[in-house]
Amino acid sequence: MKSRNLKCIVPMLFLCFACVISVGVSAEVIPGTSLSVHFESGNVVGSGRNINMHRVPVINVETGQSTLYDVAFRFTFNPADGFMFEQISSVVVSQPVSVANITPGLYKDQTDLCYLLERPSVLDDNRSLYTIRGADNTASGACRSNTPDYFTAQIISGSATGHPDIDNREIVPSLADTYVYGVVADDARFNGVPINQNWRQNSLIGARQSGEQLILGLFSDGVDDFKDPLETAILTRVVE
Repeated sequence: MKSRNLKCIVPMLFLCFACVISVGVSAEVIPGTSLSVHFESGNVVGSGRNINMHRVPVINVETGQSTLYDVAFRFTFNPADGFMFEQISSVVVSQPVSVANITPGLYKDQTDLCYLLERPSVLDDNRSLYTIRGADNTASGACRSNTPDYFTAQIISGSATGHPDIDNREIVPSLADTYVYGVVADDARFNGVPINQNWRQNSLIGARQSGEQLILGLFSDGVDDFKDPLETAILTRVVE
């Protein structure tokens, strides 16, 4: 199933989204399809004016095939009408990621802030080091800002266990292999965007690739680490 199929059915589901979250309604087959969507099994995280749902199962009830999606619901707001739904972005969640699938290049978030994932440096133990940093509109006309985000992070391929930067963290045995991990080197400077001022120096982050999208997860809140991402930034590769 491709991600655009979910975009077709999510608008129908959105009206009952609040009900699913608040009262725990079990999943049901979407009328006119053979698809059952299980919002109750996803992880919900708010970020700025986005509501992100991670690893939402979509099950074909005829074949039993299950596909996991990340979904970002974006809202706008005005005092007269309150919150209004604006946009849906969805992406298939990849299986445990190989470092070969992390694609260097220029990426942008939903607000057109850009980030450059640099080509890797080879380390010992068959690991590679990736650096991602903010980029401004000199990198591409697709980037909106004339000053880059200060955000910089280093990600190292391979298992969380034995990772040279995070192996001493207590959370490591609980981290899933669906991400490769690293730490924030320099704080993010902006708020109200996916990579915001919660992404602080020494915070634990994870990265995985799904097609043209690079998905970053924030696994720290201050000095506390968590096995699931507290915030997610979905970055789309800029192709010119």
